[in-house]
Amino acid sequence: MRSLWLLLLFAAFAVLGTGVPFIATLGYEWVDTFRPQDVAFVILNQIPVAMIMGTVAVFSYLLMDRRYPPHPSLEAGLTLAMAAWITLSLTWAELPDPAWDKWNTVIKTIGFSIFVPYVIRSRVQIEAFVQTYVFSLAANFVPFGIKTLISGGGYGQNLGLEKGNTGLSEGGLLSTVCLMAVPLALHLSKHSQLIPRIKQLGWGYWVAAALAITTAIGTYERSALIGMLVLGAYMWSHSRHKFAFGLAGILMAGLVAVTTSNSWTERISTIGEFQTESSAYVRILVWKWTLEYTSTHPLGGGFMLYLIDHVEVPGTLDSPGFSQFGRAFHSIYFEVLGEQGYPGLILFVLLAGSMLVKLRMLSKKVRPYPELEWVVSLSDALQSGLAVFLTAGAFVGIAYQPMFWYFIAMGVSLNAYVWRFEHPESKTSRILRAISRRPGSIVPAPASRIAKPPSKPWIPGR
Repeated sequence: MRSLWLLLLFAAFAVLGTGVPFIATLGYEWVDTFRPQDVAFVILNQIPVAMIMGTVAVFSYLLMDRRYPPHPSLEAGLTLAMAAWITLSLTWAELPDPAWDKWNTVIKTIGFSIFVPYVIRSRVQIEAFVQTYVFSLAANFVPFGIKTLISGGGYGQNLGLEKGNTGLSEGGLLSTVCLMAVPLALHLSKHSQLIPRIKQLGWGYWVAAALAITTAIGTYERSALIGMLVLGAYMWSHSRHKFAFGLAGILMAGLVAVTTSNSWTERISTIGEFQTESSAYVRILVWKWTLEYTSTHPLGGGFMLYLIDHVEVPGTLDSPGFSQFGRAFHSIYFEVLGEQGYPGLILFVLLAGSMLVKLRMLSKKVRPYPELEWVVSLSDALQSGLAVFLTAGAFVGIAYQPMFWYFIAMGVSLNAYVWRFEHPESKTSRILRAISRRPGSIVPAPASRIAKPPSKPWIPGR
């Protein structure tokens, strides 16, 4: 039944997407985030579902919807430059075959993040993209969170839909994406237009956010603790009710301390014992090896470089020393540095930093306008999620996983939306206003500049 249901859902996205590129884009997001091919038992696990959905999305856009490209942005340019650089790095990759295999996956993720703002434009479309992302992740963290409440979780345990130690079954990745989804779920609880405004449904997003945090705790990942602290601090700094938010954070911290098992406490306490904790110490040695490698290879060694690393772990009074080969980078920064060198790392950091700055500026600019309150909320949510990624990711090698690139794409779409609001005289705005006059349109009219707000502003997709 599971496989049949997933097949019908995939077919619905594909068929409807042939006429509506927006639907096919949501379908690709669902495939890329939920990964039905990994949990289906028949058919979907035998066909290239991502390639099919991506092809439908791109071709339906080119044939039917290419009239409204977003305004050029620095972030879109940096993302395109990153795609070009990782492709160029294949020419000097230390391990060409494994590098090509990883590039084949990464280029699709980055390429699709460039494509998303061309299709996701109105408020309804932006919200649908966020809803699809949160619900796709919820299929993994809701069961994991419930099982954690019952069993207490555990390091390396697979309590979600996926099994093994890759994708969302890997604790470091799962805990990070769960924490990044929390501010998005809270945003939807206040500003959703696609879900009926029923109080119980609004509380459902809070329950989803709570289960996401529970899942992050249940993975026993030390990076999750760092991510939770950063998420709490960032959301507190953007909250209008700082005292109540801080009190809730203190109560939650106390609840975690009381309810978690001794094994969770013991593992988390090893954060300060990296000299004696073998896993953490080996990571530091790998980072040192990466710095030494890039000192002689500043352009990096191409994808999958970690397969050739070699570290010597010194012995102690209690245990002999040992050698380790092919240890993963366990850091987004050292992953990018080792594989793409300093040019790749600069592009990566510039992209993340410029998006954080732009979202912060966007939030301040539209905050005085009640009709754009949802923009402020989503901007703050994206900032919080990116802050979690950039801190927790310092200890997990997930630089090319979809969530970071989707957050960048959502930021570009949100900025393009506000740009159209500021520039009603642009060609795109005129076309969208023309669409708004059609029966059943979701785009009202007309607009004016934010600098001089009209009495009845045009808000696309309101």
